[in-house]
Amino acid sequence: MTSYRQPFWKYIAAVAFCLPLILAGCSDSSELENHWRDYLTRLARVLDREASTSPQDAFLHFPRPRDMAITFADSNIDLLDFLRMRQCALRETIAERNSILGRHGDASAKLIFDLRFLSEAETCIDILHREGKASLAATLREAVNLKQRELPNRLFAAGIAGAEFREFWQAPPDLRSYHPDRGDDPSAAALARWNRWQHQWLAGNWQHDKDEMLSTLGKIRLGDGGALLKTQILNIRELNAAADIIDQRVSGRPLCLQASPTPAAQQFRNVLSTYFISQVQRQASLINNHQFGVQSEITAIENELFAAMAANGLTIPIAYLDWKKQRDDLLIESTQAQRQHVKLAGALLAQCGLSPGGNNEN
Repeated sequence: MTSYRQPFWKYIAAVAFCLPLILAGCSDSSELENHWRDYLTRLARVLDREASTSPQDAFLHFPRPRDMAITFADSNIDLLDFLRMRQCALRETIAERNSILGRHGDASAKLIFDLRFLSEAETCIDILHREGKASLAATLREAVNLKQRELPNRLFAAGIAGAEFREFWQAPPDLRSYHPDRGDDPSAAALARWNRWQHQWLAGNWQHDKDEMLSTLGKIRLGDGGALLKTQILNIRELNAAADIIDQRVSGRPLCLQASPTPAAQQFRNVLSTYFISQVQRQASLINNHQFGVQSEITAIENELFAAMAANGLTIPIAYLDWKKQRDDLLIESTQAQRQHVKLAGALLAQCGLSPGGNNEN
């Protein structure tokens, strides 16, 4: 008896351990993926059709840094000019910028130096004129004009093409940690803040707070942009699979021979209502709302920045434009796949004298 009891109790212990995890959803799939699996399985069963197996779609990867690299011009302020700026606070800024830290800092650090340079330069130009250093003041003015012209490119490199935005759009290993129903994405407020600052800087107000800038970029870094892209790719694939199952019945053997519901037709409508509308569509709606909030800020940042770059004769890297088009096309494709699915489901219900929201037989 003893030899049988120990494995039995080990089995009971294992079940007791796993049961809470099962109840909490301990699979390797996200809630959305589980909803899609339930819906497609039941849809294929009730319509007596095989679900097509689609390969995993490739993720939309952010362009490589080297494909978005931008070359910046150097100012004409040399060491002798620098030594003649004794009374200017700008002198310290230039010294820091020319240090090892300044030369090898990332794009956001360089943007901070540029904003500081622009905010201090006008005062320094006035001081140089008062000191009779008109030639140096003219050289500094040329450097200011150059900084202003290149500022949109600096903003591009530090902002939407920078390391923090790259991590924002990075694909998560899986979607289990993505829960758009648990509150606002903290990056949405950070994106809105960056959008306001960018507008201010492009308008010629270069005031800034270095710590706030770095903190805001840090919050953007933690955002769910990559999860948004991954869920849209998942939704498109599964919507197309569902549409294929339904289309096989719409175009093939009728679900109903007359415009009156059969038990199978009623089951089909129940599957639509319970597993698609109440589960998949509800989750997809939360994701779409999240994407709208985030993408509206991203689009505002891009539109103003691209207009400023074009106005200054600056070139927007093709790699980013191509990636942006593919990113925006995902939302369009997802909407189209949703409409096609609903259209086909409605056609099959109409074949049986049913409507998607109706409860009575005709």
